[in-house]
Amino acid sequence: MIAESIHKRLKVEELDTTLSTLRITRPAELEKMRQSLERSGQLNPVIVRLSDSNYQILDGFKRYFIAQDLGWEFLDARILDIPLTEGKAIMLSYNRGGRSLLDYDEALVIYNLKSEHLLDQAAISGLTGYSRSWVCRRLALIEKLDPALQDALRMGLITNSQARALVKLPRGNQQEVMRCITIWHLTSRDSSVLVEKYLQSDSRKEQEYVLSHPREVIERSYAKEEIFDIRLSQHGNRLLKSIEHLLTQQNIFIGLFPQHLTGKLSDLETAILDEKIKRLKKGAVTIQSIINDKTWKNAG
Repeated sequence: MIAESIHKRLKVEELDTTLSTLRITRPAELEKMRQSLERSGQLNPVIVRLSDSNYQILDGFKRYFIAQDLGWEFLDARILDIPLTEGKAIMLSYNRGGRSLLDYDEALVIYNLKSEHLLDQAAISGLTGYSRSWVCRRLALIEKLDPALQDALRMGLITNSQARALVKLPRGNQQEVMRCITIWHLTSRDSSVLVEKYLQSDSRKEQEYVLSHPREVIERSYAKEEIFDIRLSQHGNRLLKSIEHLLTQQNIFIGLFPQHLTGKLSDLETAILDEKIKRLKKGAVTIQSIINDKTWKNAG
């Protein structure tokens, strides 16, 4: 999308920030911008469009808010004379290369084009330059994602990848699966597996088991994958398989042991498991010794 522009030094008070509602302001990013402005001054102009008697910001909200806080009177600006819909589309294109926009920021703009300007997916695709499937995925983050999850996404409690996985679930199930993801500190990859296993459950009882034993369910899923690397010898692949199995069982143990049920074991159970724990501890010491011994890299 190309638009003719002029450069001009504008008064901060002339700038219109109404479109800032389509961007999420993150404290860490504001602080980074503050440090940059204080150290080097304004390096890039804010992008604005002519709007009645003022200038509507399309890109550069962080620069504006920090400049205002620092008491600056002027900001360098690049002024575009374009319609509002094109201005909103440009909010996406100016940030495409650096990926400073997250999926949800993009979703806010796409949904706004649909709801306020009544554009369908084909029209939005043509306006923004993105495919219809891309547009559809962004709309889903607004239309199909539970409001509580949207709040969690804005606050950084879940990642964009996790949100994309969760949106596959019916709205009524999204919050409980999100709680499982956050409580167990699951990665984006693990979260995707969890959602798939939840969706594959045939009953509510199976769903509850998935959410009660997420690490076990996830690691079992990974264990079904073939463990083989064409670059390794037969012995190397045997070591690889052994390591992967150790990692699987390690993650299951780490997930199970801290549970509140561990503290409710009977004296008999504790006595039986204590012997196993001692053997586990001894084995862990041996494994740690092997890992610390770098000479294995030069063996043979």
